[in-house]
Amino acid sequence: HPSLLVLSLRRRVGLERVTRAREIMAPKKEIVPGSCDDENNQYFQKLQWFKYGDGGHMSLKLNPKVTLGAGAIIWGFVLWSANDPEGSNERISMWKTWVTEEWTWFYIASQNIWIALLIYLLCSKYRNIRLGKDDEKPEYSYLSWFAMLFSCGVATGLFYYSVAEPMWHYRGWGGARWMDNMNDNDKAIHAIMVTWFHWGVHGWIPYTVVGALMGIMSYRRDMPLTMRFCLYPLIGEQVYGWMGDVIDILSMVVTLFGVCTSLGLGVFQINKGMQRLDQGMYRGYATIDEDDRAGVMFDSDTQITIIWVITCLATISVVSGINNGIRRLGEFTFVLGMFLMLSVFFMGDSMYILNALTETFGYLIWWMPKIAWDTDSMELLGDASEGLGGAPDGLGGGKGWMDAWTIFYWGWWISWAPFVGTFMAKISRGRTLGEFILGTLLIPSLYSFIWLGIFGSEGIRMDRRAESEGLDCGAWDGNPNSIFSNTTNAVRLWCLGTEDILFDQLASYGNQGFGDFLSVLTMICLVLYFVTSSDSGSLVIDIIGANGIQDPPTLQRIFWALSEGATASVLLNFGGNDALRALQTVAIVGGLPYTFVLFLMCQALYYVCQEEMKDIDIDRKSYASFIFQFDHTNNNDYAGGAVRILEAMFMPFLPFGRICAKLWGVDFKGQWTVIGAVPFFTIIFFVSLTGVERQMKMLGGALYILYITLIAVARYSGRDKIGVKRGDLITDWVLSLLVYFLVLPQLECEIAAADAKGEFNEVSVVEAEAVEVDENGIALKRIDSAI
Repeated sequence: HPSLLVLSLRRRVGLERVTRAREIMAPKKEIVPGSCDDENNQYFQKLQWFKYGDGGHMSLKLNPKVTLGAGAIIWGFVLWSANDPEGSNERISMWKTWVTEEWTWFYIASQNIWIALLIYLLCSKYRNIRLGKDDEKPEYSYLSWFAMLFSCGVATGLFYYSVAEPMWHYRGWGGARWMDNMNDNDKAIHAIMVTWFHWGVHGWIPYTVVGALMGIMSYRRDMPLTMRFCLYPLIGEQVYGWMGDVIDILSMVVTLFGVCTSLGLGVFQINKGMQRLDQGMYRGYATIDEDDRAGVMFDSDTQITIIWVITCLATISVVSGINNGIRRLGEFTFVLGMFLMLSVFFMGDSMYILNALTETFGYLIWWMPKIAWDTDSMELLGDASEGLGGAPDGLGGGKGWMDAWTIFYWGWWISWAPFVGTFMAKISRGRTLGEFILGTLLIPSLYSFIWLGIFGSEGIRMDRRAESEGLDCGAWDGNPNSIFSNTTNAVRLWCLGTEDILFDQLASYGNQGFGDFLSVLTMICLVLYFVTSSDSGSLVIDIIGANGIQDPPTLQRIFWALSEGATASVLLNFGGNDALRALQTVAIVGGLPYTFVLFLMCQALYYVCQEEMKDIDIDRKSYASFIFQFDHTNNNDYAGGAVRILEAMFMPFLPFGRICAKLWGVDFKGQWTVIGAVPFFTIIFFVSLTGVERQMKMLGGALYILYITLIAVARYSGRDKIGVKRGDLITDWVLSLLVYFLVLPQLECEIAAADAKGEFNEVSVVEAEAVEVDENGIALKRIDSAI
């Protein structure tokens, strides 16, 4: 009966409302004693704290060194950029150029090494390790989980570059690459492929590494959800000291700069969209009279207003928490963005788009080995006229392409790793490592491919249609008829600025009212993605500054949310565009030190996975003294330790000789001292001749590499003979390269301590296992290959 049906529906709706209200008003999940949610567990208690209040909204709980250190760096940079925007931008641009010229190989190789590790973990037994206890279940559904992952991982970038980047690579803005012998059809597919490469798996790798390691350390081992504990498998209790503080400070600074940069850069596009709507801009013409406009200007005042509106929305979302704020915004924005993407797919040539997606995917697989390892080694030599060995034929890419594109992206993705990785770990509790890698590495990449493929292929098609009608950017004289077709909806998109190109493509699908509707929809997505990025970043910064408390006090959340808006506003108001570009470059340059940190995290992740599957002993022996402490004397004698460090720094051959004599014996007295002294003094001799011949210092550098390799081999052998199971030859070599003057006294101290306890083995474990018996039963000892 109709009345019964209505009654049933009312009851159902009422029941859903009650259920939703109960979800919102439900008390917080019960805290398990000793877990990472319990502030009284042993790991929290060892950290430094500043606490104020009774735990209410106006209370404070933070690490004073980390919070003050991060704040000093952030606001110091803000004041510098605001007072001297041109000088700061010039100086930091020099840093960026230096990063590209000196560290391109490192950026490119690192991404590929990390992805190899993640693929290995995904395809091995380690994929079953859970980011939580063995019986723990995921807190969020797959849809909510992926929506939040995607919202904080890429957000506005996909809107900003969706049409612009494929067009740049196709037409040559920024210097098209690898296209000298391609026809226009090949160039089009190649342009989409390069865009995919920049937004694919290589971009998500840093997030996945950080998130996977933090998830295991926090939700499986009950350590606080902060960056310092990612290095616990490598440095142990030292995470409570200055090294842990440095890691957390760097993470907070890089995160805030990254979020503020996106906020500052993206607000230009939102401001441009508002101005276009106010002017009634359609196909190059302003259709609304000046007297009827609201007067929206494209200037810093409008942009600061937009920033503070977004900041207020982000503050509300942050205060609401993940379930009521970030989660709901992420879900809504993701669905809205998908609606826009599918609309473009159906409004455009759908079959053409499907063909382009399929072809580009195969093209990417074919090109991946080349483009993933390409460093532009020859292009970075510059033009042949510079005399550095540039291409005589003048072909190939420009010198600035790598700096403007791949290195820019890699530094940008890496600089966001502490923010996105931490947030991913927080919302992925209870999932397996395999699920996490797939969900944060492969699936988002595929979605980005679809998004960029739809917008990019449609943009290229439209631009080619306009070109075939004779529209030419070179004829642009302010008259829209030179780039907008009078007979069709075609437009020369590549003639437009980045802030306009997406809006004009959307406007071409219908009349002005329909174009305005799509523009408003796009702007809503942009604002909401900004909000989700901002509130996620604020929450993560607060968590790190609060020693990993997963529900920091409200006052702190508000402070960091407002700090983001204030930082971007101050830079816009006083520094202008130069300050924002400087901030963007800082985020890129900040990616370099974090690349080293991510290498350490990859090593820690591999060790942790082995420990969880019982492949190695979690309590295996390590060095009794930490390498960066200064009392390598076995009796807390700091003065004596300082003497030993000075001896190792200026006369390394003395401790080297004593160590090697103990490890490998001697044929004559002073044998190993002489072997250590000859290359050391030769290095000094070569360097001293630099004034005569500039290249002599390079010979000294080459000999130094060989010398520290010998020290690293001694450390490797010594670690084996005293039974230290933590470490490897690569770590030994890197430490010897950087701090040989600490490696030598530490090793000598450890050998002496082991010998006093009777734990020093004259024959190493490797040597003991490497025993063969010949046909007469006589034991033949092989030489350890490492030695």
